Amino acid sequence: MKICILTPRFPYPQYGGDVLRINEIARYLKSKGHTLVLVSLSDDATPDLETAEKLYDKVYFVRRKKLQSYLNALLFFVQRKPMQCGYYASADYEKLLRQVIADEQPDLYISHLLRMAPYLERLGLQRHSIIEMTDALSRTYAMSLNAKKGGLLKFVYHFEQRLMAQYEQYVIRTFPKTVLVSESDEAFLRERGCEDATSLYTYTNGVHCVDKISEDYDATRISFVGNMRTLQNQDAVLYFVHDIYPKIKKVLPDVKFHIVGSLPPPSIQTLVSDDIFVTGFVDDIEAEIQKSALIVAPVRVAAGIQNKVLQAMACGVPVVLSDLLCPAIPQLQDGVNCAVAHTEEDFSAACIKLLQDKQYRNDMAKCGYDMVIRHYSWDEKLSGYESLR
Repeated sequence: MKICILTPRFPYPQYGGDVLRINEIARYLKSKGHTLVLVSLSDDATPDLETAEKLYDKVYFVRRKKLQSYLNALLFFVQRKPMQCGYYASADYEKLLRQVIADEQPDLYISHLLRMAPYLERLGLQRHSIIEMTDALSRTYAMSLNAKKGGLLKFVYHFEQRLMAQYEQYVIRTFPKTVLVSESDEAFLRERGCEDATSLYTYTNGVHCVDKISEDYDATRISFVGNMRTLQNQDAVLYFVHDIYPKIKKVLPDVKFHIVGSLPPPSIQTLVSDDIFVTGFVDDIEAEIQKSALIVAPVRVAAGIQNKVLQAMACGVPVVLSDLLCPAIPQLQDGVNCAVAHTEEDFSAACIKLLQDKQYRNDMAKCGYDMVIRHYSWDEKLSGYESLR
């Protein structure tokens, strides 16, 4: 088949888990002999075409106009449509997509994230399309409301959550296949009006494992890994620094915290101190993980499966995570292949134990690594993805 993939951001460099996922989906499809046509919006006038063309057979893009994005988001809000879809609305992109369809005549279309679905709607391509929703955004927005203080932004999020919930249900009823990354998100949507939907599918994330667990790591280093552009990751880091890290420092004063991820905002950059480091984007994320004694995921706002957890385990590094993340990865076992924390006291105690007890730390790292190898290969998790039946 010839498959056209619509993306709201150019998929290179791989700044976040959403971009990593669509590229892994593309690799899986390519391995099955399909021809891939990428049609992408780009924030950069000169995106990395050379790298993209190593995976995608044809690559087309148009640059997103930021001012137009803001105006369209406001327009969609006034029209009671999700602002996120408006933000990625582009007349230039739609014109390009129409031309690509005429020239390439794809057999199947994949919308990367819900925000690209309106293009397929307007072109009447619903019956030939898969919506890679990834997360239930209405669920994420609902949790984000609890993490935000009052004010205009909370007001906007409140209405966006309602608009997104309505649009999610519309897409699930309209398109033949809508893909989520976790069973908990699928259950959430089914409980909210999509009980009998036959279009909902879950294809969880996979991960690539390192060949060998490294024994060369910094025994005083704790790291957080994630795209720092997102509210969820910003909230997790600030929560750790303000409420958990001081408790660890009281017991282990030499400990250091590394915040690894692209596009850190000022609220994160100002955390830099003698023992807190903000790296920004790194070329080799696996190397940064492997330097660490442990990875923390104190996430309080989340939907879907958190790739940062699987990625750390695939690198042979133990993870301390909030209990919110457990339902999406049913193989997690507290005290065996990870440490699950219900409170900030639990979180700090788990970190301290792993830093103080090398054998416990290494045993947990090995169990996590073995679990990922058994259950989370990309080929296994994406099997049958391209089928509409």
